[in-house]
Amino acid sequence: MIITRYLGKQVLQSTAALTFILLVVAVLGRLLQYLAAASQGELDPGVLFLLMSYRIPDFLQLILPLALLLGILLAYGRMYAESEMTVLTACGVSGKRLLQISLLAATLVAVVAACLSLYLTPRGMISASNLLEAQKNLNEFDVMLPGQFQNISGGARTTYAESIEEDIMHNVFMHESLGNRIIVAATATPIEDEDGNRFILFRNGSITEGISGNRGYTLTSFDELGFRLPQRNLSFTAALEEQSMLNSQLWAGGEPKQIAELQWRISLVLLIPILTLLAVPLSRVSPREGRFARLVPAILLYMLYFGLLLVSHDLLATGVLPGWLGLWWVHLLFAALGWLLFNGKLSTDLFRVGRHANP
Repeated sequence: MIITRYLGKQVLQSTAALTFILLVVAVLGRLLQYLAAASQGELDPGVLFLLMSYRIPDFLQLILPLALLLGILLAYGRMYAESEMTVLTACGVSGKRLLQISLLAATLVAVVAACLSLYLTPRGMISASNLLEAQKNLNEFDVMLPGQFQNISGGARTTYAESIEEDIMHNVFMHESLGNRIIVAATATPIEDEDGNRFILFRNGSITEGISGNRGYTLTSFDELGFRLPQRNLSFTAALEEQSMLNSQLWAGGEPKQIAELQWRISLVLLIPILTLLAVPLSRVSPREGRFARLVPAILLYMLYFGLLLVSHDLLATGVLPGWLGLWWVHLLFAALGWLLFNGKLSTDLFRVGRHANP
């Protein structure tokens, strides 16, 4: 029992640390994309962190299998390199017992992955999709940041507002590339008419046209000027319809895309025990090799596994693969590979980065 707790603790601690690191990297990468969209006036800065919270389950479900694989390799690799595993083997901890302990720890990770993949992620996708759809109903001035020049409508307009108070923008500047017009106003207020058309109402300002032309330009002052806002063309898209569907809806639908999505969600859970079966034999290293000896080959093997799942998912979604074959053949292939490695039918030396010459 003490050995079981010790080994399980080593695996879970490594997995948790790697999960945190990979999650931070994934979240920062996506957050930078959203910040870029917000700086271009495509996204309301006030919803960034709410949107990220909806996407975290999606990130976690993809990170956990890789984190577990690396966690086992690092934890057991250190123990092999420092001869701890030799001592445990001498105390009666066989390879089969080590696999049982590893699968016990992996079960906890699999339960978390199942909750994420089958429950939290679809609901997060639904909330994220609704939030992004709501952004399309905002006009360009609703997402303006005070004190910053922003290119909106794909660069068709450049806007600036010194300050924004209660939906009223002060000291507003707008330049239109088409027509080369410049509007400067003391205030601007977004309005909407009875038909749902959106306008921006400039007050106490001037409009300059043809400033770069050879025929001179015109400068017109105004008390009020209404400018109709075109429909926003956003660069980001919401989640695919099947990604936002519940498991029961996917099961009842029966369309190829829905079957592919359901099998994908289940596959993210099946990844965990199969990767554990692969990781335990791959973690065996000699003290001369070091704890990181099998890290790169294991990552390449994981990339091949995950890549085949992605390809099979796309083929299943387009109807090329039948539903009974689907993604299951990939899992069976790598489960067989793990069984061969664990039982010594296939040498782990095939996954060695480099060979050491005998002294």
